[in-house]
Amino acid sequence: MIKVSSAAIIGNNAVCVDIEVDVRTGLPSFELVGLAGPAVKESRERVRSALKNSGFDFPIKRIVVNLAPADIKKHGTLYDLPIALGILAAAGQFEQKILQKFLIAGELSLSGGVRPIHGVISLAELASKCNQAVIIPKQNAKEAAAANNRVYPISSLKQAYGFLKNMIKIKPIRRQKYLPKTLKPGFSGIKGQSIAKRMMIIAAAGHHHTLLVGPPGTGKTMLAQSVINFMPPLSYNEAVETTKIYSNAKMLKPQVSLINKRPIRKPHHSISLSGLVGGGNPIRPGEITLASNGLLILDELLEFKSSVLQALRQPLENRQVAIVRANQRVVFPATFLMIATTNACPCGHLGDPYRECRCSIQQINRYHKKLIGPLLDRIDLFAYLQPLTLDDYNEDSDSPVTITHQPQKNGLLTDEQVQNIALSQSVKSLLDKAQKRLRMSARGYYKTIKVAKTIAELDNTQIEPQHISEALRYRWEALNLF
Repeated sequence: MIKVSSAAIIGNNAVCVDIEVDVRTGLPSFELVGLAGPAVKESRERVRSALKNSGFDFPIKRIVVNLAPADIKKHGTLYDLPIALGILAAAGQFEQKILQKFLIAGELSLSGGVRPIHGVISLAELASKCNQAVIIPKQNAKEAAAANNRVYPISSLKQAYGFLKNMIKIKPIRRQKYLPKTLKPGFSGIKGQSIAKRMMIIAAAGHHHTLLVGPPGTGKTMLAQSVINFMPPLSYNEAVETTKIYSNAKMLKPQVSLINKRPIRKPHHSISLSGLVGGGNPIRPGEITLASNGLLILDELLEFKSSVLQALRQPLENRQVAIVRANQRVVFPATFLMIATTNACPCGHLGDPYRECRCSIQQINRYHKKLIGPLLDRIDLFAYLQPLTLDDYNEDSDSPVTITHQPQKNGLLTDEQVQNIALSQSVKSLLDKAQKRLRMSARGYYKTIKVAKTIAELDNTQIEPQHISEALRYRWEALNLF
C-alpha cells in the first residue's frame, strides 16, 4: 500500500488527508472511498485518462483508493494529482519514501496537464507546519510561496513524475516581497457633512462600527465608501488571512501572491441569511467573512430582513462566525468594520427641515424595530446627516486629510482591557454623570471609553473630558430623532 499526503479545506484552514492507494491482483476495478464528494468521485476517469495520455500504463488490476480520515467530507478536484502519483508508486514506478517529503495537490486534465486549484495557501501553510514541501500547479505557485519556502510548481503529470524520479530539476518558488497598497486619505467629491466626516476618520482609525442616518441625497453611501481611505494598510498577517479566505472561496485569481489591499463588500439588502453569514454545501464563507480585515457596507440597513440583521450580533461581538451542521462545525473569521446607512423613516424625511415626513408613528416604530436592541448596542458611532446647503456645495471637498497619529484598533478591545485603561478623576466623574443621565448599559459605558481613547490617540494625548464629551456626541441618544 502507498500513502500520499494531501489536504482538505475546512473553514479557513487545511487539515491533513492521507491518500492510501492499494493495487492488487483481482478483477479489474477502480474504487474510491472515504466520504468523497461528486467532484472527487469523478477523479477516477480523469486519472485513468491522464495516466494513459501521459504515456503510462494503467494497471489492469483491482485499485482501491482511500481518503483518510473517512469522517471528513472531501470536495473539489485537488486529489487528482496525488491519486495518479500514488497509483504510479503502487505500480513500482518510484519509492514511497520520496512521496513522504511532499504535500501534493492538483487537478488533472484528460491529456495529463495540471490545472489550478483553490485554497493553495492554506495547503502550503499546513505543509510548512508539517515540515513538508509542496507540489502544486504552476498557476498557484506564487500564492503557495507566501506560506511555504519549498514550493515546486508543475504543469503536467509527466513533469511531476520526472521530478520525483530525479530525472528533471525544478527550482522552488521564492516568496515575493509583500507591498501593501496605501490609499490617500480624503473625502474627494463629498460636500459638507463635517461632523460625519470627522466621525468617519474616528471609525476607520479605531475600528468602530458606525451608523449614518439621514434623508436621501445627503451623501451617506459616499461617506461609507470613503472610510477605506483612512484605514491603515493591510499588514502581512492580515494579507495572509484575507488571501486564504478568498482562495478557499474560489475568488482568488491565478498567479496572485497575496491580496495587498483591504476588501470592501457591499451586499444588497435582499441578501439571504446564508449569503451574509455563510453556509451551503459545501459550507462557504458569507459576506461578513469576505469583508474580514476590510469594510462591510450595509446600505439601507433597515431594508434587510430581521433574521439577517440579528445574525450580525455574534460576529460583531466575537469577530468570527460558527456554522454548525449535523456532523460538521466550521468557524470563519469575521473581523470586519461595519458602516451602515439608513433613512430615518420609510419615506426618508424624518428630521429633514425642508421636507415633511408623512409616516405615522406606527410606521416609524415598525421601521425602527429591526434596529432597536442588542444590534444597536454593538454600534459605536451614530450621526444624522442634514441636507446640504448652498455653502456646502461651494466648499472645496478635494483637499487631503492629514492624520499625524495612527490610533490602535480600540473598537476591538474587550471589556477587561477597557477596565485597565487609566482614567483621570475628571474623566471618571463625567462618565458617571453620563451613565446616570443616559442610563447606559455596561457595553455602552465601555464603548464610550473606547471611542474617547481613539479620539485622544488622534490628538496624541491621554483621555481628557473633551474626548469623552465628543464620544458622547456620537451616541444614539444624541440623534434626538425618535
